[in-house]
Amino acid sequence: MTEAQHGIFTEGAPHHLYLEMTVAPDASPANLRQVLGTLLGAPGVAGPEVVIAFGSELWSSLGSAPLPSELRPFDPLTSPGGYHAPATQRDLWIWIQGASPDVNFDKGMAAGKALDGIASVDFEVTGYTYHGNRDLIGFVDGTANPKDQESREAAALVPGTGGGSFLMTQKWVHDLEAFNALSVPEQEGVVGRTKVDDIELEGAAMPDDSHVSRTDASEDGVALKVWRRSSPFGNVSEHGLYYVAFACDIRRFDVQLKRMYNLVGDGLHDRLIEFSEAVSGAYWYAPGAAELHKLALG
Repeated sequence: MTEAQHGIFTEGAPHHLYLEMTVAPDASPANLRQVLGTLLGAPGVAGPEVVIAFGSELWSSLGSAPLPSELRPFDPLTSPGGYHAPATQRDLWIWIQGASPDVNFDKGMAAGKALDGIASVDFEVTGYTYHGNRDLIGFVDGTANPKDQESREAAALVPGTGGGSFLMTQKWVHDLEAFNALSVPEQEGVVGRTKVDDIELEGAAMPDDSHVSRTDASEDGVALKVWRRSSPFGNVSEHGLYYVAFACDIRRFDVQLKRMYNLVGDGLHDRLIEFSEAVSGAYWYAPGAAELHKLALG
């Protein structure tokens, strides 16, 4: 049966907690499987949604199912202009999404306790909604997402995996002072959409180096869509976007990143990277619901 983990396509939670973890070298796969069952909880029990994904090395070591052939660690990128996308690949990714920060915190603390001695939290991000569905730069985020369930699944689910999905995460730290120093028309040129009405620019009004132009890629007439579930994060001193995207083909991320970082030979980079810096980067595999539960049962 093809069924993704429920939280991948369940929208509406206003609060998010993302944990990136490293598994101890001597950790027992059997113990990790047992803990995964605890994290997933019993079917039908109310609480925050939990999505779990794995780095390539951990998924391979668990031996539950064949490693998707495309899955690999994230590779760093540097543009000719010196803009950098670092690799911070870890082993285990846990996404908790709930109605309030306290329920997410409780679930996160429970996860950390259950994984004590097995895996350590190396990186965590607390996300939230901002003025509905806008990024902190004031523009609507995720406008280009597929609109119906069928197209979402086509974009996100890897064929033949029973609902598995490739996943890319990046933490982007915004320079809001620099971005907000631009006039609104200049900001719209950077993004490729109008700020208030969220309408895509057209024709000569759409710069070739806008964020929309660089990330809206296609090959042989096929749009390389992904399913985005990003969240704004941060406080007064550091703030930005934790980028979360699911795809049926990991190459979709590769193409998007290379176009953003001027690595496709056309001399253009995504102007948004002038105002937001990537400080993390990882590729993951989120197995389908049945596959994950089978893994947890050992």
